[in-house]
Amino acid sequence: MDRNLLMVAGPTEIEEDVLSAGAKPMVYNRTSEFSKFYLGIIEKLQKVFRTENDVLILSCSGTGAMEAAVTNLLSEGDEVIVVSGGTFGRRWFDIASIFNVKCHLVSLPQGRTVTSELIKPLLSDKIKAVFLTANETSTGVLTDIEPVGDLVKGSNAILVVDAVSSLGADPIETDGWNCDVVISSSQKALALPPGLAFVSVSQKAWRLIDESSIPKFYFDLKEYCKNAERGQTPFTPAISLLNQLDMRLDKMLEIGMERLNFLQRKKSDYLLNGLVGLGLEVIGDAHSSGVLGVIFPIDVDAFDVVSRLRDEFFIEITPSPGEDKPRVARIGIFGKLELSDIDYFLVSLKKILS
Repeated sequence: MDRNLLMVAGPTEIEEDVLSAGAKPMVYNRTSEFSKFYLGIIEKLQKVFRTENDVLILSCSGTGAMEAAVTNLLSEGDEVIVVSGGTFGRRWFDIASIFNVKCHLVSLPQGRTVTSELIKPLLSDKIKAVFLTANETSTGVLTDIEPVGDLVKGSNAILVVDAVSSLGADPIETDGWNCDVVISSSQKALALPPGLAFVSVSQKAWRLIDESSIPKFYFDLKEYCKNAERGQTPFTPAISLLNQLDMRLDKMLEIGMERLNFLQRKKSDYLLNGLVGLGLEVIGDAHSSGVLGVIFPIDVDAFDVVSRLRDEFFIEITPSPGEDKPRVARIGIFGKLELSDIDYFLVSLKKILS
């Protein structure tokens, strides 16, 4: 398979030493040595999530962690608020509806972000949870989570945050922003191969989990928590990916999360300024540091731009799955991506547009 520069919304460019860590020999995971290794990873994840809460590791995609959040927190007939600013916000609604959870949907126009004022009128004693998306990956629009967390903290509900494309790129203060459940996955800003997902769970959320009656087996978070206490998993973990995760977390924490977010924002702003310099519009006023949504002129087909970047310049970007598909594309800035790569992309895009 030909190797193209990945500037998609995941998977991402991965550092060579992290890739090599995935080729380590297999070990047996039901040993005390593995338990010590696994507990060390959880401690590092807590630092990245900025939390003292439990952080559980699942061998699945981010959507698996989303389903785990719904099935473990809720029961049929429960009422929740779902904020949707695009395809991935809507996914919370789709998953909850399958399990017969009643959703009060807050639909946002493309480019808009939610405010606590939009949620407050819907937040009654019947509401069990508020689901929102830290970065709407279909548009690159970033949510201001902290005011929503302050609002939900004073209610009976919990706040559940999809940080799949945010954790590692944009600041996420799980405890400081009163986020009860935060989910993420490996293949975006964590700059790892796909296959791992993560769920942080507060004490307030555990009380809801104790009441949940939706059936679950593989995604039973109680089992993951019980096993994690002894450094184990209920089922065979993705050992090679854990080796890569361990190395990547060490590298992230050595840089420091504040510095890491600053460097990521620097790359994002560099790309944004370059796109604006080409006369293009970037979706929304609050931009993620991990992915930007760009709107092409009315006479430019986004699918054609995506194809020509791939075929002529060996660069991968992706069309948007949301509104205005023929005019919108998403550009990822995750992983081992340098400013020189962004320069090459902008020069290539300029050639296509002209």
